[in-house]
Amino acid sequence: MPLYEYRCRRCQSLTEAYWPSVNSAARAVRCEQCGSHATTKIISNVSFKIAQGAMYNDEFLHRAKPFLGKQKETAEMFAEAKGSEDAKTFQMAERIGKRIDRALARRVPR
Repeated sequence: MPLYEYRCRRCQSLTEAYWPSVNSAARAVRCEQCGSHATTKIISNVSFKIAQGAMYNDEFLHRAKPFLGKQKETAEMFAEAKGSEDAKTFQMAERIGKRIDRALARRVPR
């Protein structure tokens, strides 16, 4: 079910509304804060998760965590990433793995 956000033009508060499908979403809803119908659907952040297996096993990620956090090249990215330490390590390993895969694809004859 899609979740949409609407901004009230009177009080500027946000109201969320669920709709059964994309086609059934209303252009405006009643503001939860002030009751006005002067609302506009806004474009908001989208988040979803695709079920996909990790490139690397948990043992590798556990060993890589301290290393990635201390390296000059990755420490800043590791510090700024959002989520748990395990999530940061996973994200970093996925990035590194993709770069390695691209490099190998360019250099390995087929």
